[in-house]
Amino acid sequence: MRWFARTLGLAVVAHLVGNPAGWRSDQFGGSSALVATSAALGVAAILLVVRPTRTVLAATAVLTLVSLWLELPVTGNHWLVVGFIAVATLLSMTRDDPWAWLSVTGRWILLGFYSFAAFAKLNTGFLDPQVSCGVFYANQSLASFGLPTFDGNSVLGTVAIAGPVLIELSVPILLAFTRTRLAGVLLALVFHTVISLDFSQHFYDFTAALVVLLCLFLPQSTLERLDVGIHDSPRLKVALVTVASIVVTASLLPPVPTAFATVKLIGFGAWVLVAAWIIWQVARDGLGPAPLPMRIPGSVASALVALVVANGMAPYLELKTAVGFNMYANLTTVAGETNHLLVPGTLHLRDVQDDLLTVVRSDAEELDIYAREGYLVPEPNLQDYLARHPGVSVVVAEGSGERTLDEDEAVELPLLVRKFLTFRAVDSQDPPRCQSAWLPAY
Repeated sequence: MRWFARTLGLAVVAHLVGNPAGWRSDQFGGSSALVATSAALGVAAILLVVRPTRTVLAATAVLTLVSLWLELPVTGNHWLVVGFIAVATLLSMTRDDPWAWLSVTGRWILLGFYSFAAFAKLNTGFLDPQVSCGVFYANQSLASFGLPTFDGNSVLGTVAIAGPVLIELSVPILLAFTRTRLAGVLLALVFHTVISLDFSQHFYDFTAALVVLLCLFLPQSTLERLDVGIHDSPRLKVALVTVASIVVTASLLPPVPTAFATVKLIGFGAWVLVAAWIIWQVARDGLGPAPLPMRIPGSVASALVALVVANGMAPYLELKTAVGFNMYANLTTVAGETNHLLVPGTLHLRDVQDDLLTVVRSDAEELDIYAREGYLVPEPNLQDYLARHPGVSVVVAEGSGERTLDEDEAVELPLLVRKFLTFRAVDSQDPPRCQSAWLPAY
């Protein structure tokens, strides 16, 4: 369990550095409470990396859940996954054999969320070379290092689309069987580390979260060897604490040039070294059979895994489209319709997306992005935005004319609905483009 604890600490540090609390605006969940929580979480996570005790592990898990609550709904899928890991960690501490319970439950959490992430890419948008997120992010990565980009219709474009689809669909299958399990771990580690080599975006936080769960598929002897690699190296511990402390501290500060450079340069560089070391250590054991218990340990674990599955199903049920394990996928699930190749239509349990508004103009400059970029916004989202921004008005298209929404039409979403059942903006173009950022009204 010690190596699991260390990797959880690593994932937390990666999240804090990749998503600096000190840089968040109020609109996107920034608050003094989040900064304070992140500071405490950073201390706990760094301690967990170098001294993984039960108390520190529990504290890290609790603070992770507090951080997740404060960030929602504007958070990453990886942080929701780490939230599930935190819940599993705390529940395991009530069991007679915490590691036996946690390791199996964690394996199923990975299989659940990863399968939905792969499944979401089987849609006409992701397979379209002109708009595919595969091409978009590959070119973004190249451009971040000043390298030439490529056309979606080129051979490289085909690789950028087919590669992620085939690899991500293969990983859960490989992990499910004893003889191919280590190949699945190594394939996923290499693939997601390559994806994380994007200097302009923090994909390493997602990869670090995956490392926590992928290592649960490794033999116990490998986990012990990985743990000893840190435990028996005082100099490495000092280096880890020093670097992690610097980058976490920078993430808590406003985005002044020094803090920005520290997070971008030191944070990214440290991640590359850590990821390369983990891959090398895992590869040393080869690709032999890795027998592991896979039977879900009881009803509590089953319920937790069912929640993971329910979250992945949510977009297809139209319960929500934000943080539904449908990231980087060009997937649309709107008003009973979807561009997914294998799903004929959504179950359409909520009518939130039945009224998608076209923003014409607004006295809130940040809302102009909807008109400028051609994104439609669900009316409840816009009403909630107006409730949280008194005095703002927005003009939307209606039939052949226009209408104005202001504080008289403002309706704040219930807290739990806003936190857990949020819908994001919908692209007016078909096929839909890769939506790479959160918009003001989501």
